[in-house]
Amino acid sequence: MDDSRQSIYVDDEKFHSKTEKLPKNPKLDCNRMQIGISDGSIEVNQPLSSSNLEGKSSHLSPLSARNSIDNHLVHHSSMMPLSGVHVFSIVAYNILAECNAGREFGNSPWVEPEQLAVEYRHRNLMHELKFLDADIVCLQEVGESYFKTLASAMKCIGYEGQYLRRKGVNIPEGEATFYKINCFEKLSSKEVIFSDVAEKEINSLDLDSEIKDELRTSVASHAVMLLVKLSHRASGKIVNVGNIHVAWDEFKRPDLQCVQIALAMRELADVSETMKQPSIMCGDFNCSPGTAPYQLMETNRLSEEHLTALKKVVLDNTRMSPLATFWPRGFSYPKVSMKSAYATVLGNEPMTCWGLPWICALDYIWHSPENLTVKNVLETVSAKETEKGIPNAIFPSDHLSLKAEFIFN
Repeated sequence: MDDSRQSIYVDDEKFHSKTEKLPKNPKLDCNRMQIGISDGSIEVNQPLSSSNLEGKSSHLSPLSARNSIDNHLVHHSSMMPLSGVHVFSIVAYNILAECNAGREFGNSPWVEPEQLAVEYRHRNLMHELKFLDADIVCLQEVGESYFKTLASAMKCIGYEGQYLRRKGVNIPEGEATFYKINCFEKLSSKEVIFSDVAEKEINSLDLDSEIKDELRTSVASHAVMLLVKLSHRASGKIVNVGNIHVAWDEFKRPDLQCVQIALAMRELADVSETMKQPSIMCGDFNCSPGTAPYQLMETNRLSEEHLTALKKVVLDNTRMSPLATFWPRGFSYPKVSMKSAYATVLGNEPMTCWGLPWICALDYIWHSPENLTVKNVLETVSAKETEKGIPNAIFPSDHLSLKAEFIFN
């Protein structure tokens, strides 16, 4: 497999790929799906209905019994239009790629090996996505081969989608953004490869070549973002959606995370006319509230304390990261306001990652408050359902899904 990134589009007739032509599927059978994997194909001979999408477990009540929590400020305001014409919903969900599931959780005592298999988790995932019933679905860690199966299943319930693989030979997963075709029309899209964008800016800096080399080494990453511009059919409004998966690096590179967030926000500001158009940035940010990357997303700036700490990030036990010292602009983006949907409604961020030993808030749905108001968010599950660790027989991923409903102002 080469190092080229891949973007796959799904329409009513067939799959199109920029790097390979996938076989045409003249008749999509929603009652019989195939899961393509690297060493063959596993058939799933059950219809994609709520009664049999639960894998071998029928206890999906924690995931499908969640309730929406209203934004009380909206529901006490007579000025906000609450009709469906002005409302849409979005989901953000890191679904745990099959290339990571076995490596990260194959020896975990709380999950059986068969429950990590892609066909088992696919049924549970589709059951959950049908329950969520969002107008836009932004998924991270979507396996490259699995996307074909997922796209077919999503098409059966009214979605079209686009896929962007992460950068790297050994990283066969990426982001997928789906939207309901009866709710939205896709106008355009943009692939953002953070290391490529960063290197282009670094090359233009008036610095010694040695320092530039260090900067380029410091921004090397698999991380990408898929930007999609959608037109809301009922209202005619435009919404720009950024689907992002920020670098993890065991939380040791907050400097790199800040740079990726800044670059992502610059790209979103550019396609949205500096947020004059409604905009959302959602996905797995791999940072928790109180950290420098979260603060940068929340306030558009970094405190002196965080800047000082970022200058002390160690790369390889001997070298300090040069990013904050020699490329301060890499941590900035246009002065635009973004608010977290869950923090707005709940006053805090829910814990979204329960892949022990990591228990933390990592996933968010951010929106431009000038032209979007959060109407409600979907509650996550109680800690007792996840405290022993996920994924498991019920939960298909080590992350929890988030859902928010918005009103066009």
